[in-house]
Amino acid sequence: MPSLRNWASFSAREKVAAKSNEITAIPELLQALQIKGLLVTIDAMGCQRNIARQITDQGADYLLAVKGNQPALLEAIQTDFIDQSQSPVVDRHRQAHKSRGRIVGQIASVLPAEGTVDVADWPKCKTIGLVDSLRKVGDDESNFERRYYISSRELTAEQLAVAVRGHWAVENRLHWVLDVSFGEDASTVRKDNAPQNLSLLKKIVLNLIRLDTTDQKKTSLRLKRKAAAWDDDFRVKIMGLIRL
Repeated sequence: MPSLRNWASFSAREKVAAKSNEITAIPELLQALQIKGLLVTIDAMGCQRNIARQITDQGADYLLAVKGNQPALLEAIQTDFIDQSQSPVVDRHRQAHKSRGRIVGQIASVLPAEGTVDVADWPKCKTIGLVDSLRKVGDDESNFERRYYISSRELTAEQLAVAVRGHWAVENRLHWVLDVSFGEDASTVRKDNAPQNLSLLKKIVLNLIRLDTTDQKKTSLRLKRKAAAWDDDFRVKIMGLIRL
């Protein structure tokens, strides 16, 4: 689902109707939000002409991942970056960081979209982007990934890198944590509105645990959740309740 950015991270969710998918849900979600002035980042499934047009019509900018579902657009962007690989026109930003035994190196590159992207199809498109990432975890083999983007905002390579990191931070801080710490993907709850209700409760609990700043040992979210289940006093503190 979309991530809404103006250099501060937000995320939004919309339930996908039965016999439907994210492509139909995204326009409804965008319509319900005040996005004017923001940069909306969406995965490749949301790289659709009508979605790009809706975002700009609502006064926002888009940053859309481009993959095989838009083959002509993808080929045009790939060709432009190959042809201009040695050109000084390409703006590049390199960075590397370490975190918990993982090393991630990233090179973000941007070019003007003019002459490559048809603005009749992709309204106000100003930037095409390329992000190469190399990730190594412990002694495992390095994992290389290349991603392409279009944006209606004139982004520098550094701004593209920040926006892409912010988008994936939503995935890592929410969906991955819900799976690992709350077992959401393995849940067998399917009946009626129970999956949606249970998912909402899990997100509330996750936010409550994250709001607790008294722990000086940086205990994991999973352990904090278990501690709240075992210790009545800790659970009361996490929930912000006052004993009578």
